[in-house]
Amino acid sequence: MPQLTDLAHEAVSKVVHKGDVVIDATVGNGHDTTFLSELVGTEGRVLAFDIQSVAIEQAEQRLRNSGHQNVTWLAMDHARLAEVLQEEGISNVRSVMFNLGYLPGGDHEIVTHVDSTLNAIHSGLQALTVNGVMTILAYIGHSGGLEEAEAIEAFLNELDSATFETQFNHGNSPKSPRLLIVKRTADERR
Repeated sequence: MPQLTDLAHEAVSKVVHKGDVVIDATVGNGHDTTFLSELVGTEGRVLAFDIQSVAIEQAEQRLRNSGHQNVTWLAMDHARLAEVLQEEGISNVRSVMFNLGYLPGGDHEIVTHVDSTLNAIHSGLQALTVNGVMTILAYIGHSGGLEEAEAIEAFLNELDSATFETQFNHGNSPKSPRLLIVKRTADERR
């Protein structure tokens, strides 16, 4: 069975094209940022959020080594996503990726929180283009992780099914990460 990260990348790679604007809402070690940067190419743009400057620094070094210069680094809470999009004059993004929990290899006490995450998800969905996709990989093994995942699933279950298509992938055990994929199928903003 493919890993959930591979499934998330597969879902995103089906819809993202050179020149698109995309968001990595949780930079972490920079793997998704690098992946997105390669997908959108030099004509595209990646907005990369993380509350930990060490995550930004590590990911920036990773990308510097690959020669990519299409990333805007944002050392801030992803809850400010709507504010940044407005400041940057961006109204449409093709993809938004989340990896929730804590920075692998970092301080396990610094974790994502349900309120800021739901705010960022809502903002990301509002900016998502038709046929755009959002992936949310929720790791539930840390304090508050299960509650965060369940709150996100409840939120996504309330989305208008005429506008969004959702897919939930749960692992083999109750402690397994969960991959939630949301695709915008229509434009409610008409």
